[in-house]
Amino acid sequence: MSLMDKKTKILITGGQGRIGKELGSYLAEQGFSEVHALAGTKEGIDLGEDATVAWAFDLNPEVVVHLATRLPSKENCLDYPAGMMYENIFVTTKILEEARRSGCKKFIMAWDSSCYPERQILPYKEKDLWEGSPYWNKRYYGNAAKVMMELNMAFSTQFEDFIGINLIFPEVYGPRSRFNPRRNFIIENVISNIALAHKEGEGLKIEATNKSSRDFIYIDDAVKAIYHAIEYSEVSNTYNASQGSDISIRSLHAKVAEIMGYQGKVDWIETDLDTKERTFLDISLIKKELGWVPRVDMQEGLERTIQWHNENLMPNYVSEDSILVR
Repeated sequence: MSLMDKKTKILITGGQGRIGKELGSYLAEQGFSEVHALAGTKEGIDLGEDATVAWAFDLNPEVVVHLATRLPSKENCLDYPAGMMYENIFVTTKILEEARRSGCKKFIMAWDSSCYPERQILPYKEKDLWEGSPYWNKRYYGNAAKVMMELNMAFSTQFEDFIGINLIFPEVYGPRSRFNPRRNFIIENVISNIALAHKEGEGLKIEATNKSSRDFIYIDDAVKAIYHAIEYSEVSNTYNASQGSDISIRSLHAKVAEIMGYQGKVDWIETDLDTKERTFLDISLIKKELGWVPRVDMQEGLERTIQWHNENLMPNYVSEDSILVR
């Protein structure tokens, strides 16, 4: 049963980002008539400015979905770790306080699962968050995310009628992914590389390790996890939301190649990479408390993503001096 009035005022920060756009559309489909989405700095909305934040909260939203964070891309983590950490802490703190002062009743944040400890406690449960530091290459993002999630819990502890919900996602994928060589994540990289090899009729060389695996979440499932938090959460908590199992990176390449009809030779070169080996999330808590379950499995999700890629993008070579090379 829905706990929310369809006229509830909902504010989405990062509303013009990929998840924000999909969430706004989905909420409208569900009948919510007071959904307000904030754009980002490209559109002149700088949430680091006090005046901008005050203006944004003039509508006194009852629900805030905070998505305006810097994600742990290679570029952010390796080239701009201080800026990423500062922005995530500074902006989120300002938004939280302004939301509280404006009468917000429910504050929902979404963070990346790289906040979990370096040591493998598989599958990761929400209680494992503080069992160690994140892997070194996501350390600054991960520690900032943990502190902000803890701050959300602190607000909900101190202030009555304030419910704080933290959602932890793995890599989110699906149609309308960025496919940006400077910021690609795993699935975007795999699809891009195989698409180009397929187009050029070439073989594909992959340097990786068989030990590496990840879990993912399809964009529609991520949006519906946020929707369930809006509709059904009654107490403050932190929840994992993912497909609930991992897939090896090697198997992921094979699955994408099969879907794309790529029959070229794949040279898998076993090598030690300085990355976290295996990670996936336990999703039993969100299933139990919010009734959310993932609906789109990896096969269907990849098929939809690849179809969108093939209809909208043309694979091509990119000069190495134009991308982040590590």
